[in-house]
Amino acid sequence: MDDDNSNGHTINEDLRLMGVPGDDEEDLGEERDALRGLGSQGDPIDLAAGAGDGDGEGRGDGTGTDSNTGGTGSSCLGRCGTRQRASTSEVWNDFDKIYKMVNGVNVRWKARCHHCKGLLSARSSSGTGHLSRHRDGCLKKLGKAAMTQSHISFNPDGTPRFWEYKPDVAHSEMCRLISRLDLPICIVESAAFEEYIRKAHNPMFTSVSRQTTTRDITKHFADHRAKLVESLRTNVSSVAITSNIWSGNAKEDYLSVVIHYVNSAWELEKRIIGLRLIDVSHSGENIAERVHAVVDEFKLTNKTFSVTLDNASANSTAMTILTHLLSSYVGDMFLHQRCACHIINLIIKSSLKRLKPYLEAFRTAISFLNSSNQRIALYKTFCTAMDVRPRKFGLDMDVRWNSTYLMLKHLIPYRSTFDVFIQTHYPKGDGNTPLLTDQHWYIAEKVLTFLEMFYDATCVLSGVYYPTSSLIMHHILQIANHLDAYDNDPLLRTVVAPMKTKFLKYWRDIPLLYFFAFILDPRAKLKGFTRVFNKYDSKFGAVRLQRAPQPSRAGKKRTNWGMIYGDDDDSIGTGLGAGSSTPTPNLSRMTSASALLHAATTNASFGIVSKLSTYLYSDNLQKFDDDDFNILNWWHEHQITYHVLSILAKDVLTVPVSTISSESVFSLTGWIIEERRRRLNPEKVEMLTCIKDWEESEARAQHTAEDKELEDSFSNLFLDDVAQEAQPPSDPSPSAA
Repeated sequence: MDDDNSNGHTINEDLRLMGVPGDDEEDLGEERDALRGLGSQGDPIDLAAGAGDGDGEGRGDGTGTDSNTGGTGSSCLGRCGTRQRASTSEVWNDFDKIYKMVNGVNVRWKARCHHCKGLLSARSSSGTGHLSRHRDGCLKKLGKAAMTQSHISFNPDGTPRFWEYKPDVAHSEMCRLISRLDLPICIVESAAFEEYIRKAHNPMFTSVSRQTTTRDITKHFADHRAKLVESLRTNVSSVAITSNIWSGNAKEDYLSVVIHYVNSAWELEKRIIGLRLIDVSHSGENIAERVHAVVDEFKLTNKTFSVTLDNASANSTAMTILTHLLSSYVGDMFLHQRCACHIINLIIKSSLKRLKPYLEAFRTAISFLNSSNQRIALYKTFCTAMDVRPRKFGLDMDVRWNSTYLMLKHLIPYRSTFDVFIQTHYPKGDGNTPLLTDQHWYIAEKVLTFLEMFYDATCVLSGVYYPTSSLIMHHILQIANHLDAYDNDPLLRTVVAPMKTKFLKYWRDIPLLYFFAFILDPRAKLKGFTRVFNKYDSKFGAVRLQRAPQPSRAGKKRTNWGMIYGDDDDSIGTGLGAGSSTPTPNLSRMTSASALLHAATTNASFGIVSKLSTYLYSDNLQKFDDDDFNILNWWHEHQITYHVLSILAKDVLTVPVSTISSESVFSLTGWIIEERRRRLNPEKVEMLTCIKDWEESEARAQHTAEDKELEDSFSNLFLDDVAQEAQPPSDPSPSAA
């Protein structure tokens, strides 16, 4: 072998002479076939047809150097002066050929992939096997990329991130969607739904059965319920409970249990923790049993500060039972609270029968308009001609006085068009008397003004995300003044008399919680409370009630400090120390208030320095014009100064003065238990209701002050498609007609 090497002869040359590739080069398949005059399938090559074909290699007649091979010439055919055959492999459909000049011959040198734009060797001596394998790999990668390229998602800051389809996440999100939009559970089996998801969002989506989705909802509820229980255990010191009963469309009654609490950031939170079927009599025993069962399941028995119920007689019995079960936190001092909004409702309902005759003509007129499509079309045409946005009008309900207020609120601004239309089309009565007269409109405006203050108070006191217990004293005083102002009104005095009786029945003795909440407002303290009591005592302490001027229309202002402090600007911000000239009120009729004042003044007289007396007798915070003053945040900022007092403030300010939050549960449930979902069992109703409420709680969108559902039923009655506020006539007087 050494001799052969010295002579420049190797075994690879012998192998090549026999038509076999040497060890130092790749397969010469195409070149060998060309030497034998065969194509890729063993067919003879037509050299004449290959002449001049750009796919073959050119004739070699120079002495250039091939940088790849290091020799002269590029192939045997080139050296022999014959033309390379045409490339017949289908692999070239996916590659571009790249040529270079070698010894004056245009030689195929590289191949560029159509898919990845990569360069591979393309010399005839290399064959096409590696090109075929590269092409197959590229096509496989592209196929996978086509399925996953939509899996790119974005972070909140806009940066991209990889997103991977996970069936368990898809199941969980489906549970959330069904709960939030009140969808039927069987939607997951819908072929249309599956087609929509596959075509528009995820081709890898696979549908599941209704039974699987039901199990997913159960698991989703259990997981989030466990998290809520743990959060309440570790982060919440006390809760305030509200509860109510609702009769649903499915002839089934449900009892709701709602908790209110202050979170670690000193923000008010609300959660529905129970919605239980009450398929027995609504006795106090049955109500107490279900409320306590829910509270115990969430391990809140020793954290319950108060329970707010409406004024049903069964609830008094229920509270007697619950007092023994839920008083381990700080006793039963504040445990039972009556719904203030329910009391307002009772005050108004006592006068509804007397108001009804005044408004019957308007109900008749609205029914006349709404009962015929032709009349509605005529009224629409008339409003358009008068350049007024056309609309229909809603009728009130006997059981809901606020619907009467909303009916008048949306009707009176349209007096000019509505009155003319009714006079023109409604048959005249005896003596050619029109259905609606100026006297009718005067009474309607009077009633609207009278009811507005009660409506605004109900809206404010039914809030969820701000304390309402510190506001109730403002509205009790405002209602007292309001009733007193109409006491001698020739039109409404017969209406006011029974309302005063009902007012005194429930609020002559004001609950102790209201006093504490008011005093724990740093703008009020003891000075503000004393002034409220003096005003309250002067109105209801004597047999004869004072007269007052007619009130103006009230707005939805949460507080009314001007009514409390009056014009005594010199005393605002001054504490009630020993030298105060403020007279001591007569507390003979209010023992709770008397005890409170006595305790505070006794501590001060004995010189006992305490945080309570420091707070009570310090200057009042002068933020009377700031209606959005955050009282919880103030106590949060002062919890180091008033450690124990801040805990008391947090507990007291957590208590809602109404059960509206519990009643709002039933508006959710009403959508869940509808005609197409009557087959839901009570457990699933509770799960879907709670999941929906917990989802809304994350966005702090559980409930607004106004009853939006009722409001929308009166406001969204326009007869055009323009998304804008109503444009009533600027002058609703009769002359404008």
